[in-house]
Amino acid sequence: MTTEDHADEKSVDKHNWGSEELSKKMSDDESDFDEHYIPEVSDVQEEKDDLKMNTDALGKIFNSSAPVRPKINIKKEDLQMIMTELELPEATVRNALLETEGDARKALRLLIGINN
Repeated sequence: MTTEDHADEKSVDKHNWGSEELSKKMSDDESDFDEHYIPEVSDVQEEKDDLKMNTDALGKIFNSSAPVRPKINIKKEDLQMIMTELELPEATVRNALLETEGDARKALRLLIGINN
C-alpha cells in the first residue's frame, strides 16, 4: 500500500464518520419514536376549550369601553394662575384641577398639602 492510497483511505473515512452507527441505529427496532401513539381525544378537547376561554376573555377586554368620566370644565385663568404662582408644570396643575372638579381653591390646597 502506497502513501497515496493510505491518504485516500483517511479522507474517505473522515467524510463517512459515523455512517455505520447511523445505519445500525436506523435498522434497529428500538426507537424513541412510538409510531402507534395516538393523543387522547380529551387532551385535544381540553386544549380547544382552554383556547376558547382565553379568546373569549380577550374579546371581552378589548370590546369593553372605558368608564365614562364626567366632563369637568377647567378655566384657563385658574390653570395659568396656579402654574405661575406655584411654578408647577401644566400637567400637574391640570390633574389637581380635575381631581377637585375645577375648583381652584381646592386645587391650591391639594397642591400645597393642606387638607381641610
